[in-house]
Amino acid sequence: MTLRRQLRWGAGLAALAAYALLVACGEPDRPAVSVVPAPAPVEGEQVVDNDSPVFKTAAACGRCHTEIYAEWRESFHGRAMEDPLFRELSAEVNKEECIRCHAPVNLRDSGFETPVARSDLREDAISCLSCHQNGGNVSGPHGGMESAPCRPIQDADQVDVVKMCFVCHNQHDTGNEWLRGPYSPQAPEPRLRPVKTCLDCHMPIVERPLVQGGPIRKGRRHTWFGGHDMAQLRLAAELDVEVTALPEGGGHRFRVFVTNMGAGHAIPTDARHRSFDTYVLLRDKEGRILLDPTDPQQQGRAQLAKFRKFYRGSGKRDTQIPPLERVSTLGEGLGYVDVPEATSGTGEAWLVYRLTPRDVLNSRSLKVEEAQLWLARVVVRKEFTYGP
Repeated sequence: MTLRRQLRWGAGLAALAAYALLVACGEPDRPAVSVVPAPAPVEGEQVVDNDSPVFKTAAACGRCHTEIYAEWRESFHGRAMEDPLFRELSAEVNKEECIRCHAPVNLRDSGFETPVARSDLREDAISCLSCHQNGGNVSGPHGGMESAPCRPIQDADQVDVVKMCFVCHNQHDTGNEWLRGPYSPQAPEPRLRPVKTCLDCHMPIVERPLVQGGPIRKGRRHTWFGGHDMAQLRLAAELDVEVTALPEGGGHRFRVFVTNMGAGHAIPTDARHRSFDTYVLLRDKEGRILLDPTDPQQQGRAQLAKFRKFYRGSGKRDTQIPPLERVSTLGEGLGYVDVPEATSGTGEAWLVYRLTPRDVLNSRSLKVEEAQLWLARVVVRKEFTYGP
């Protein structure tokens, strides 16, 4: 079952259970988003008050901005209120503190502080107007189209990530992670990396007409690829393996290192229920499996480390990997395993991504690309050999 179908089923099933952004920079190859026609105009939707928005729904915006609307609908911004994991964690959408970021009033009405939850049109989730409404106008990075039906105006705040992104995505310190890191404008000299922002990684530039039939211009994709997207996850980290012989010919020690080489913030980030975990699979020289991470009886031994922002009150120290750092462990797990029976053969290091601690690692994890409820995914696999 696809994630899209799961989301539809999940909205009506309390047993099903987030949203977030993770992670890395770049624009991987992905299939084009199909254009979904917006619904026909609703009678009485337009208003004449110049201090009120001309349009009140995302669907109204989509009648002109068809491609952007299609991207938004497929994104986790557009689906923020129907995500089954969010519905479970928010007690079936009964926690206002969660809804304020999943269905917020427009950010300018909140003064770019933590948003207030909308009282109506919550099904629009994080809608076009949440980010673009500015009184009776809509704001964007470009001007010169003030005569358009939605009364657009140029506003530099639209590309200010501290104002636009931090209000929700700094609830768990993601924004501060970026500010402290090497991609921030305030990073110390000599710089290790050029300045990059949330927009560079999660809203890559695309050239296309803003409206159907309009001139081609530079804009941004409205998909916000993050922790649900396998291509984006693969850009975040790389693995390498260190193999050392144990004393007296007693097998080998296998240590796996993770480098946060693509994310502008720590990995994982945002929601506390996400984790990156390292595992090792081992075969002897005849190809027999000595250590199998998908075997429930061996999984504990095969797991080397866990990188995660832990729940408040857990008593555990967060073990997220900062940008550009290379580590085998930050305290949760040894980062290595000693296997006396492993004298010669081949192996694989795995970087496993879990959206929740309940996500199961099994043989399906090696095949599935789309995020699926309760299933861990193997994001990176690094092959190696050991012994004579």
